[in-house]
Amino acid sequence: MKQKYAIEKNKETGNLTIKEYAELDKGLFSLIFEESYPGDAISAAIKEGPGAVISVIRTPSLYPIAEYAEKIAEKIILFFEDASLPVEPVELVFNDVKLMQKGRKDVVEAEEPAVEIDDLLHDVHGGDVVDDIEDIGVIDDDVDHLDDLDDLDDLEASDEE
Repeated sequence: MKQKYAIEKNKETGNLTIKEYAELDKGLFSLIFEESYPGDAISAAIKEGPGAVISVIRTPSLYPIAEYAEKIAEKIILFFEDASLPVEPVELVFNDVKLMQKGRKDVVEAEEPAVEIDDLLHDVHGGDVVDDIEDIGVIDDDVDHLDDLDDLDDLEASDEE
């Protein structure tokens, strides 16, 4: 999904407006949310740095992910520092699919070496399948022994009656 952020500074009031859009259909963006900020709050945040600008623009309703927020903050700083910029809104378009593919490449490169089939046949204690089969036989013998004890208990109970 693509997202678009339109950043606009009102020349008269100095206030900043950010509009968030989402692509609902190929090439068709729909307004999701609009947030306005006082110009003096943005100016004060710019003096503190990009992190402060991000803190100011993030609200419970408008909370772009870190990568998007950083780019939005860069544009806002340029908007306020360069008075020669046009009055028209600046638009930033982000593609979530590209972001996910980028994250997927990072994960693929970090994979551990493949496990050999023979290693999968060993249990946690380092034994192999043959040891496991022998252990199953021992368990069956124990169960048979328990069945014999149950029979003995039944005999003793019938003798007491």
